[in-house]
Amino acid sequence: MTADPETTWQRYTVSAELLHRDDMAAVLRARDFGAAFLLMRKWDHVSQDRIASSIEGFSQSRISRIAGGKARVEEVEVIERIADGLRIPGAMVGLASRPWEGHGAPVVAPRPPRESLRVPTHLREQAGAAFGAPPVVPRRDEVTDSIRQLLASIEPPAAGKGRRVELPPFDLEAKILNAWSSGRPREGAPVLVMVAGFPGSGKTEFARFLCEITGWSLLDKDTMSRPLTESLLLSMDTDPNDRQGEIYTGRIRPLEYRAMFDTAFDNLRLGLPTVVTAPFVRELTDAAWVERMKKRCAKAGAAIAVVWLRCDIDSQRDYLESRDAARDTWKLSYWDEYVATIDPDQRPVCTHYVVDNSRHARSNLAEHARRLASRIRDAS
Repeated sequence: MTADPETTWQRYTVSAELLHRDDMAAVLRARDFGAAFLLMRKWDHVSQDRIASSIEGFSQSRISRIAGGKARVEEVEVIERIADGLRIPGAMVGLASRPWEGHGAPVVAPRPPRESLRVPTHLREQAGAAFGAPPVVPRRDEVTDSIRQLLASIEPPAAGKGRRVELPPFDLEAKILNAWSSGRPREGAPVLVMVAGFPGSGKTEFARFLCEITGWSLLDKDTMSRPLTESLLLSMDTDPNDRQGEIYTGRIRPLEYRAMFDTAFDNLRLGLPTVVTAPFVRELTDAAWVERMKKRCAKAGAAIAVVWLRCDIDSQRDYLESRDAARDTWKLSYWDEYVATIDPDQRPVCTHYVVDNSRHARSNLAEHARRLASRIRDAS
């Protein structure tokens, strides 16, 4: 029998390390609790729920409004409740010493900065436990229920079906919900999530949704490389929007992917889960390439997951027309010729999750994800 999660919940108090930071001391001195709550989330890796549960009369939504600059804390009585609940010394927020400080309690003064401790990848989880990271308590709210419903609609990897590369087992849904509930993006080992599919399949929206709810890093190939790519094409007397010609596909495209993955692995080595989004149409049909990526992730101590956005031809065209990007001009102008170059039934050669983002799908997941991410932003 396991203990009820509620009984393992511990009240959050601001860490001594955070109280000694110059930026924290400055915002507390100014009574800028919105900035203080953000610093708590950044450095103590604590969720708004845990902050709120530690302060008498506070809710997660109130913490969210204050952190988002939509409300301020000015009443002394409220400041006292925050200081007492989070164990912030009274002197740091312009109050007399609090009863729990004891007589003659020293005033917290900033310490000189010290070099950050580098923790090897294979020791991250043990180190987190040793430093007393609070247990992850599953969130119980409407947004979490919506996230669960959306993730439950994603088709998990299936055995067989001619795949040639088996990726290590990985529970993507559990990883996402754990990051959402804990407010700690770096909880556990890092993961590289590759969100792939044909142009117009809804990759970017879905990848942004994952990062919105987890706090993971997002690397979008187009965002990272488009200005440089267009400049390179112009310097070679080529249409800056050409994505079909040999100059782009043979000389520039490989560099785009290389730069994106080099950046992604910098993140992974720092313990930061990363979502990369690009078509990956060639890459994920190349078993040798997938094997190399699998080994590279293992060497970096990171898990790997592939999410394929499935989308029918008509839906792809609808998406491309609606986003009206210059780089899609050739595809839309020569649609039949473009369609002849792709196989809408193509799938990665490795184990992968599937998101059906066709217009006729029972649940348009990318659109659902976009609306849900918007709700999360409004509430944070």
